[in-house]
Amino acid sequence: MKKIYIFDVDGTLTPSRRRMTEDFEQFFSQWAEKNIFYLVSGSNLEKIKEQAPDYILDFSAGIFPCGGNQFYVKGEQVYNRKFDPPQDLLNFLEEKLQNTEYATKTGNHIEDRGSMLNFSIVGRDCSLEQRMEYFEYDNSVGERASIANEINSKWHDIEAVIGGQISIDITPKGMNKSQVLNEIKKYFSDEEYIFIGDRTMEGGNDYPLAEVMHKTENCSVYQAGKPSAEDGYKHTKKILEELSED
Repeated sequence: MKKIYIFDVDGTLTPSRRRMTEDFEQFFSQWAEKNIFYLVSGSNLEKIKEQAPDYILDFSAGIFPCGGNQFYVKGEQVYNRKFDPPQDLLNFLEEKLQNTEYATKTGNHIEDRGSMLNFSIVGRDCSLEQRMEYFEYDNSVGERASIANEINSKWHDIEAVIGGQISIDITPKGMNKSQVLNEIKKYFSDEEYIFIGDRTMEGGNDYPLAEVMHKTENCSVYQAGKPSAEDGYKHTKKILEELSED
């Protein structure tokens, strides 16, 4: 039985919204040559390429951007599932942006990725310092969780989960990372499947896939340190080293 690995990207293989570190790149490139793996991310493909070197992406068996709503194999798009967000949802997000107590707003707050919406109070144009400031603020007041819960209660055909350090991922219900397991099984059936992510707990954008895998035979889930921590990739390295010893 082969081991098929599935990785979140941001916070799991890289520091949040930054390039893969040199030491981890060296380790992972050697590991990637010998193993079968897929990548699944809330980011679009362009942002994934900003964080992981092309040659490592080429090692992958496939890449699932936008929460699994897009799928690429060796650079070719297999599918692209569209999401047309309703106007009342967009109005709701604009109201939250206007009414937040958080003062810093940098731009690019509602990002339509075609297959999902990404919403950020501080804005995706923020600097690394502004990103960390909002992350600390949100950890203390739970703003993103509150907004996500409100979306989930108001729109029963839409779901919102916390993604990364500053944002919320919004998709049609069920069009989340959970869908990638069935897609992977079309290529590798009846194998051992291993998922590593940094937000595998309820409310995180890795949770839908983690939940499905917890209920599925021959599946394992590993948490890469604390959610969106800067050293999640170090935990991933340790997990892979331990699994290689099995």
